[in-house]
Amino acid sequence: MSDVRLAGSADAGDVGRVLAAGFSDDPVLTWVFAEPDRQRKLDAFFGFLAPEALVPMGATYLIGDACAAWTPPDPAPWPDERGAHFMAALAPVCASDEFARLRALDAAMSPVHPHASHWYLGLIGTVPVARGGGLGSRLLAHTLALVDDAALPAYLEATSPRNAALYQRFGFVRTGTIDVPDGPSLIAMWREPGAPPTPSAGAG
Repeated sequence: MSDVRLAGSADAGDVGRVLAAGFSDDPVLTWVFAEPDRQRKLDAFFGFLAPEALVPMGATYLIGDACAAWTPPDPAPWPDERGAHFMAALAPVCASDEFARLRALDAAMSPVHPHASHWYLGLIGTVPVARGGGLGSRLLAHTLALVDDAALPAYLEATSPRNAALYQRFGFVRTGTIDVPDGPSLIAMWREPGAPPTPSAGAG
């Protein structure tokens, strides 16, 4: 079994591929991106984000067919020109209502996002055929050890109760629910540095 590694520029293609496959059945992104051609839309979405945002932040990790993309504390603002390039990359495959759902998702998540300095686990996914082998747990254990070394808290939004139960086993606690208008609900979760696992967390 390969070890966890920090993704570099040469890994951007793998980061995009793994996340596009890993989120193919995610309840939030399957709401954003409609059929037909949902997988093509996910490929375009993550194919842009991986080299333009996720890998350059220097906190995206891979192990086999699993990937975790963290945002470090106090990141630089998203530049206007990158936003324009993002829209241009998705325009050939996405409809206007899908862009509207992306905006609605961001509008629901942004006000809840903590202001205190923290590490943000924005994305973690495993290619479906590789699930069940513990890759996601190994990624979480490895990256949370790095977060603990920095003595900072961590934040994420779980997209399902099952995922929330996994994160609880790593010391995250629920802090609220994020309801997207006419869309899915997410679970906001926070973890203090070095937080022990939650004993009552089940499999979900």
